[in-house]
Amino acid sequence: MLLKKTGLAIAVFLASVLAYADDQDFMAAREAYRVADIPALVDYSTKLQGNLFAVYADYYLLSRQLDKADGIAVITFLQKYPDTWLAEKLRGEWLVMLAKRGDWPNYQQFYGGLAKPELEHKCYNYTARINTSDKKAASEALAELWLTTKDLPTACDDLFVLLDKSGAISQDDYWARLRLALQNGSVGLSRYLAGKVGVDLSTQRLEQINKSPQLYLAKPDVETAVGHELYLAALNRYARQDLDKAATYWETVQQRFNSEDRPYGWRLLALIAAKQQDSRAVDWFKLSHNVVWSDDDKEWAVRSAIRNQRWDEVLTFLNLLSADKQQDRAWKYWRARAMEGNKDKAKFAQAIYNGLSVDDDYYGLLARDRLGNRISVQPKTYVLTAQDKQVATQNLGLQRALALYTLDLRTEAVREWNWTLRNADDKLLLAAAEQAANVRWYDRAIYAAERTKQLHSYSLRYLTPYEEVTRGYSQDLGLDPAWVYGLIRQESRFVTSAKSGVGAGGLMQLMPTTAQWVANRLKIPYHAGMVNEIGTNVQLGTYYINHVFQQLGNQPVLATAGYNAGPNRAKQWQDPNQALPVDVYTESIPFSETRDYVKKVMTNAVHYALGFGQGPQSITERMGKVIPARNVQTLEGP
Repeated sequence: MLLKKTGLAIAVFLASVLAYADDQDFMAAREAYRVADIPALVDYSTKLQGNLFAVYADYYLLSRQLDKADGIAVITFLQKYPDTWLAEKLRGEWLVMLAKRGDWPNYQQFYGGLAKPELEHKCYNYTARINTSDKKAASEALAELWLTTKDLPTACDDLFVLLDKSGAISQDDYWARLRLALQNGSVGLSRYLAGKVGVDLSTQRLEQINKSPQLYLAKPDVETAVGHELYLAALNRYARQDLDKAATYWETVQQRFNSEDRPYGWRLLALIAAKQQDSRAVDWFKLSHNVVWSDDDKEWAVRSAIRNQRWDEVLTFLNLLSADKQQDRAWKYWRARAMEGNKDKAKFAQAIYNGLSVDDDYYGLLARDRLGNRISVQPKTYVLTAQDKQVATQNLGLQRALALYTLDLRTEAVREWNWTLRNADDKLLLAAAEQAANVRWYDRAIYAAERTKQLHSYSLRYLTPYEEVTRGYSQDLGLDPAWVYGLIRQESRFVTSAKSGVGAGGLMQLMPTTAQWVANRLKIPYHAGMVNEIGTNVQLGTYYINHVFQQLGNQPVLATAGYNAGPNRAKQWQDPNQALPVDVYTESIPFSETRDYVKKVMTNAVHYALGFGQGPQSITERMGKVIPARNVQTLEGP
């Protein structure tokens, strides 16, 4: 389990890192960069040459003067510090500068070296290609960017203006994007796009459809093309409020739509029905077969058929997915599940399960269960050699990341770490994971260890820090520590100060209201900082997950889903009339975050159980085999 090191060994290792990390000149250079003190940056760039942080000092100086720099200065930096995170960062900044200068030939040359282009860079690159007479650029830009509902950077807006002026955007293109803008409720964009197709849409009219869509549905104006689009937008919005009434409206008016828009209307209803776990989704999706639709929509169709265990339709919808998407492990598993009840196809299902079961992820573990083979051992641990460890110790990117971590510069440390390991081999990944574990940088240790392909260390991949409090509170409540560790690993990766975007904190990512509720139940004086105290966080978190577990009928999957999305949602996702196979319930969870969370927590629990010596494991049995029908009992607590 947790890598064991003596206190002396850890102290020696830390000292070797801190020899670099305790660098006052680097921290002073960082402050000079923040306040744009160029003379100081010149001084620190000289002082830090030969130091682990020389790349930062040189970056700080050049980045602050990039508006006055030339390509030679940038090339010199890139050649001096190749394959570093800061080289990638500076290249991206220089590309923005070239774009602002309109230097498109040089933009294309520098863009070719960018490893991970951001959307801004992609849009500038399309602009560069158009301005250097690349005849394919316009059509490729439209295919990739035009039909998006995401907020786009200014560079993309400028690209669209260029495409418009060049005549590359057709009227059909404008109508297609107008449909998305209307359904998104984007008033400003909708008005602009409507103007491009010669239609004047008032702000008042659009806002009325957004706020009171049923008024438009009750008195539809569908005699014009824009009337059709407004109706579909109103239908989409009202179906979220009242699916039954929206469906009734659509049934009465659908014949007034053409052969492409009619299936599209059914699909709008089907998508909302699928997310509400309404059984009508399957048949409504079947009514929209004959028009183009995205893989995302098709995946919802597959899940709706899985939810209703309509296996023929599962296969039908799976066959509509793109060839690449059909190779996803999830859809391979569900193809086998849909086939296994058919005696003519059962042998094909067995072959798929055999292929999946080679791996030990969620679908691999499920496949083993379908074959009747429990997992009993984890892969053999690769023992690092002295040479493996030396290679990691001599890797400047890793050592710089560790040094930044000891200086509590977590953002920079994580970026350095991830960048350095992006193409690492298994030996370097494991040596890096060991180094991170030794300084208690647990989340990066796991990040490195779980990326290995052939050589593994599951003691690093499934670390068990804070064993005394975690096992202690778990056992006091009768909870399986493997499950609790599976939750913590997924919640925080053992980062004690982790904080989510919605305010959850600590190892078990407790919301303040939840923490206060539990503290009150335990008669512990509550204060806001409690969630970041290791022992208190685990005490409150284990109490709460046990409470949810009991409230939801001692069902691990329901409790896991409830811990992530709220117990009432987990209960609402149960079928009101019948029990569901546990894999069906899990796959049909309508929140993608929660669906992924449940799969990973339960997979983690299997591997922790193996590491704890709990014997051969079946993930299906651990998950509970079936999820019972929903009962009417009111849940207690947050």
